[in-house]
Amino acid sequence: MKHTIILIAALLFLAGCAGEQRAIKYYTIDSYAIAPPDTIEIGFEAPLPYVVEVIDFSIAGPYNDARIALRTGSNELEYYHFHHWAETPGHAVRYFIWRILHDAQIFDVCQLRLTVTAPQFVVTGAINKLERVDVEGEAGAHVDGVIDFVDVRNNRIILSHRFSTFAPFTDNAPMNVFAQEVSGIFRDEVFTFIDKINDHFRSD
Repeated sequence: MKHTIILIAALLFLAGCAGEQRAIKYYTIDSYAIAPPDTIEIGFEAPLPYVVEVIDFSIAGPYNDARIALRTGSNELEYYHFHHWAETPGHAVRYFIWRILHDAQIFDVCQLRLTVTAPQFVVTGAINKLERVDVEGEAGAHVDGVIDFVDVRNNRIILSHRFSTFAPFTDNAPMNVFAQEVSGIFRDEVFTFIDKINDHFRSD
């Protein structure tokens, strides 16, 4: 009888644990919105007279995953079970870059997909690393990649903006802080990319 009571209690305990499943949390990088001062700072007085399309970015294999990657050693990655990107990094990065270029009115037309008007230039690139870092007391967000501006007529890269940026924070910072830092990194790097575009067309 005693063993039966213990068994029932154990089963009830396990059933209770199963009922308290931990929810997966999802994170975005779209927390940045263009404001009028930004438009004045990063753009020409009038949009550049071009049709530009933002196309897919390639994402390195270990980071082409909805799960958020955590670097715990020089050659060691782990993945969070309960912290995921709200969408795959390739889609998120493409949309984020398009939104800044579009909202800042850098070009006459900036589109996400081919429309009636064929683009004269495309924006594309690659993300080599997109990870949270926790290595030997150093914690932060690390993004490594390149943004390319390509002339469609001859399929030639007009300019590239390569970057490898680390934003530190405390090792116990919430995951939302990590997502905000990633958003800030992409925002700053897109602004630098826009500066390079402006310099290129001013010199023409």
